[in-house]
Amino acid sequence: MNSQKTNLPPFSPVTSKPSTILNYGLGLLTLLCLFLLVGMLFMLLCFIPLDEYLLFVYCLIFLGIVLQIVYIIRTTKHTTTIIDSRGIHYINKFNDKVENTILWDSFRKISEFKREIIEIKKSPDSHLLNYDIFSTMVGSGRYSHEAFFSFVLVNGNVEMHKEKFSGNHIFSMVYSNRLELARTLLLGLSHFRPDLTIHPGIFAMYYIDSNSFVIEYEKRRKDINTALFIIGLVVMLGILFLLFALL
Repeated sequence: MNSQKTNLPPFSPVTSKPSTILNYGLGLLTLLCLFLLVGMLFMLLCFIPLDEYLLFVYCLIFLGIVLQIVYIIRTTKHTTTIIDSRGIHYINKFNDKVENTILWDSFRKISEFKREIIEIKKSPDSHLLNYDIFSTMVGSGRYSHEAFFSFVLVNGNVEMHKEKFSGNHIFSMVYSNRLELARTLLLGLSHFRPDLTIHPGIFAMYYIDSNSFVIEYEKRRKDINTALFIIGLVVMLGILFLLFALL
């Protein structure tokens, strides 16, 4: 599918909207787990006699956890994503620093990428490599997630860029407007880079009509309700199976 269309809707910039409750809940939970680990190690060091070797190992682990906590709090990764007429901008709102910018002119065709994409080439999704822009599930099991792949010019080299439409900071990981960001990125590529090809399945993955670029919220809501119903049914059947097994 070629991304060039004759009657595209107008392009409007969009800024990510972090989900405050989820982000701070997950961030504080992560810090709490690390503090608990520090406390457990401290208790071990104070009340359990250890030889010099084990004491040295525990001290290294203790120091590593403390440094990890400091790093997480002070990290300079992006919290905010802005897509406008220039391209994609990744910004850290905690220090007002622009972490990265990808201009529309920086996007390249997949044929210019010189390395192999092994994880996709050896999968059933290998047909995706016939397109310059595509999206697929990465990871495995409950850690799998959608990822938007493109190819951009970085310091004279064409690199693969993976966009998850999420923040990369412990207190700004979840965006409430992921679909709007995906729609704006696809619309921007169609406006500013009509020479690039986009896999048609990418629109369905993000519930976007490929002709009107309208987000199909109702279809997404139905799919979520169906998934929740199936999960609930499986859990209920599992509980019933355990009850019958115990009787």
